[in-house]
Amino acid sequence: MRVLPLGLLRGAIFSCFVFLGFCLVVFLNAGCSPGNLTLGVHSPPPPVGNAFVFTANAGGNNISGFSNDGAGNLTAVPGSPFSSPGQPFGLAATPNNAFLYVSSFQNAQVTGFSINPTTGTLTPLTCPVASTDAQPLKIAINPAGTLLFTANQAGSVTGFAINTTTGCLSAISTTLTDSVARGLTIDGTGQFVYVVTGGGGIDLFTITTLGTLSRQAIGGFDSTTGTMLAVKAVPNLNVLLATDGGSTNNLRSFIINTTTGALTPIVVTVAGSSPPNPSAIAVNLPANATTPQFYVANTASNNLTVNTVAADGTSGASSLTVPASTGPIDLAVDPAGRFLYVANNGASTVTAFNANITATNVNSTIISFVGTGAAPESIVVVAHP
Repeated sequence: MRVLPLGLLRGAIFSCFVFLGFCLVVFLNAGCSPGNLTLGVHSPPPPVGNAFVFTANAGGNNISGFSNDGAGNLTAVPGSPFSSPGQPFGLAATPNNAFLYVSSFQNAQVTGFSINPTTGTLTPLTCPVASTDAQPLKIAINPAGTLLFTANQAGSVTGFAINTTTGCLSAISTTLTDSVARGLTIDGTGQFVYVVTGGGGIDLFTITTLGTLSRQAIGGFDSTTGTMLAVKAVPNLNVLLATDGGSTNNLRSFIINTTTGALTPIVVTVAGSSPPNPSAIAVNLPANATTPQFYVANTASNNLTVNTVAADGTSGASSLTVPASTGPIDLAVDPAGRFLYVANNGASTVTAFNANITATNVNSTIISFVGTGAAPESIVVVAHP
């Protein structure tokens, strides 16, 4: 695993002077605009936005938490960063935004936290240990908020039942995959789990009534290139997007059969048409549910790919390439669809983007950035519960 330098730090310096019997309070705020001076009054806090942003920092063994303001800027929530030993890797929140879960790569377990709906502060849940197979990576939670699955580098998926009152996890089963399980997603109906593997395939599993997984050969797919990296189901479109991280580095889209889960390939971009290491996908459904923009984080190229996807699985006529920071590895959209947040593994930062990316603003969409713990691997945006 990558262990990189600690992220950027912010501070504030306060000084008091007494002169001629009067108290003059001077606040010097050190932030993105150094040297802002306010005399005699407190600067008002930024208006609270509609979301909290969390990153799992594998190099720092912690989770960074932020609140966004109305312009997309991020401010650390009280108590951040929060301890999370064992190289925290994957992150996921329940649909009701009450609980946050993180996978521990070294310790082979999932840890849960409750999210304070006002402040965003995380409190560890008091639960029995939820053990996974070796080296869990990404996490997915079903739309009902009752089941949680981890993709394990050992070559498996581990499933848990979520107690919707306490947030505690109860183990259900561990199911083998074809190869190293890189990432996973659950379709909008909550019936199917799709797993991209290091062997170049997409494994399809049906979720049974007991929460166990049943492998379905009909939905199998093999890119023949060696490594699939990321996968994302677009719920209301019944479309699946996946990235191929093999020598071809391209994007693939599929139509999901909502009865069987089978995948029908629609788009296979030209080999080599996308930058290296397309490691994560996010879709902006709130902004446009008909032909939403989707974003791909290209870790080795320090940029993002942006395009649109339609209900028939086709992409827009041309994609955009957006400059990013060092090592963009995961990304997520805020609940209103206004802002895109990108976790940068190499820079140990989160970058805030204007999510409405067009050909005219492609080089000027960055709003701000903020430091995280070392080497963030995953990011999640959580609406206020």
